[in-house]
Amino acid sequence: MKKSEKISIGICVFLILLCAFGAFFAPNDPQKVDLLGKLQGPSSQYPFGTDAMGRCVLSRVLYGGRTTLVIVLFSSILILLTGLPIGLLMGSARKKTSLLGESLLNAATALPPIAYLIVFMGAWGSGALTTMVAIAASLFLRVIKLAKSKTELEYAKAYILCATAAGASRLRLLFIHILPNILRDIILFLCLSCAEMIMMITSFSFMGLGLGDDTIDWGTMILDAQKVAYKRPDMIFYPIAVMFLCTLAFNILGQEKRAQHS
Repeated sequence: MKKSEKISIGICVFLILLCAFGAFFAPNDPQKVDLLGKLQGPSSQYPFGTDAMGRCVLSRVLYGGRTTLVIVLFSSILILLTGLPIGLLMGSARKKTSLLGESLLNAATALPPIAYLIVFMGAWGSGALTTMVAIAASLFLRVIKLAKSKTELEYAKAYILCATAAGASRLRLLFIHILPNILRDIILFLCLSCAEMIMMITSFSFMGLGLGDDTIDWGTMILDAQKVAYKRPDMIFYPIAVMFLCTLAFNILGQEKRAQHS
């Protein structure tokens, strides 16, 4: 790996960790309301100023990063633990069963993520858990499709024929021989999907869907800042800038891994 690649990966990891754990270094209570000190400019006490409720903008940006990345992390784990085994099994299924599964997957993945969110909100109400499940439901179908396609390609290779001739069972073929060869591609896909998840979470929250009124997140901050943009136009910049940097970090990290793999 080149030195420039190591530096870019290090910067990306630092930005992601900063967003994930920055809440521990928040200078103020993000929920503390001070109407007498609302819409203040940047100062030593409030480095990014205060919002329309007198709350510390920097603290809210840091807490919003933790909220977003916790949802992204658990969604990724849920997607990996559910989608990957199903995709492996579907990839090893008989041709007729595989064709039926492929048709169902194509139909399900055509639905946008917001459709899943609306369905789950109707069933459970808004909240971080609802948003996480909706995002996981929309992306884990893509993981199934990817794992299925990769498994079908691996099944045609010589080492699988040799393992089959040696008496390896179907589960051994899938989880001992095939899984290590496709896991890198699945993780690469999830890494790139993390950027998409961040955009989903922020967009849903900006539209008033998903996380609820008591949860601090970047989408709500952008919506609140939009209402007072004529007084404090810089307030809308902070959550957008951090969201952009975090999304860019995941994209660069995914592209670096893809370059190493190729």
